[in-house]
Amino acid sequence: MLRKLAYATIALLAAATVLAWVNRDVLVDRAIQARLQQQPDRSFLTDKEHVRVLICGTGSPEISSAKAQACTLVSAGGKMFLFDVGDGAVRSLAHSKIPVNQLERVYITHFHSDHFNDLATLINAGWIWGRKSPLEVQGPVGTKQVLDGFAQAYALDEGYRSTNMPHLAKNRAVAFGVPLEITFAEGQHAVRVYDKDGVTIDATLVAHDPVKPALGYVLKYKGKKVFISGDTEVSPVNMDAMRDANLAIHESYAAHMVRRAIPQMKKLGMDFEATVAERTIPYHADNMALAKQAQEAGVKHLLLTHLIPYPDSFVVRQMYTENMAEHYKGKITVAQDGMTLVL
Repeated sequence: MLRKLAYATIALLAAATVLAWVNRDVLVDRAIQARLQQQPDRSFLTDKEHVRVLICGTGSPEISSAKAQACTLVSAGGKMFLFDVGDGAVRSLAHSKIPVNQLERVYITHFHSDHFNDLATLINAGWIWGRKSPLEVQGPVGTKQVLDGFAQAYALDEGYRSTNMPHLAKNRAVAFGVPLEITFAEGQHAVRVYDKDGVTIDATLVAHDPVKPALGYVLKYKGKKVFISGDTEVSPVNMDAMRDANLAIHESYAAHMVRRAIPQMKKLGMDFEATVAERTIPYHADNMALAKQAQEAGVKHLLLTHLIPYPDSFVVRQMYTENMAEHYKGKITVAQDGMTLVL
């Protein structure tokens, strides 16, 4: 009986293989059509009632399992704003089917590489795939220098593609982006950088010495407030930006875990790694101090990103927020690449 069943199974598989081979062109055409008919997620453009957030990158300079380094997409009023574009951000956005050619503006918090590694890729891809107007990139003083550098680095690419594709030659300006630098008057801590159709965005100085200026951003729409911290230590200078935020998307450093790991690094002869760990603690946001500040500021939902050390296992994720709830009574979420929230 078993032998007959095996023979029948083999016969069916053989028949299926022959049928697939005979109809291979039809199957290939259907696969091509399915791929071509994939549609982008337009909910970030069509939803004008809510603030929508996509965490497109939770990583840092640390090599980890994160899909991308720092990257947060926020939509409001049918417009999409991208905050930081670390390595892997463009692939992460594509994975989430975001129509990146329709970004309203990109905001950079500061010029550590993990916050703008993929910016040139984003600009270049937009030009190649049909963006109609140059992408505005707004950030601290130094934004023009960075975009000028990208323009120089991509000049050969632009020339080759324009020669091959006349429609690209007619739209050369899109290949390089538009830098918009944010400046602050003496004693000024925050400045409005966007105000249109009910959406406001303020740039605010944060504490990330020796990086100066380092910025965070506050977006408001229909009574909702979102704070994107960029890289910062926990500091009183961030209180106004955090105060009563519906969502604080905040960099996070599990210092309690790192301090526990440093002696082990030294025992294993990992002196370089131990030194790096010791030097990064002071200018990132310690989870315990962050929990206390979020509670004082009245933050409703604290979303942790730029995660160090990266919680790439169940055990580490459990340890990562250990004891934070003792200091903060709101909702705490450890972000993951691809996570979407609607406010």
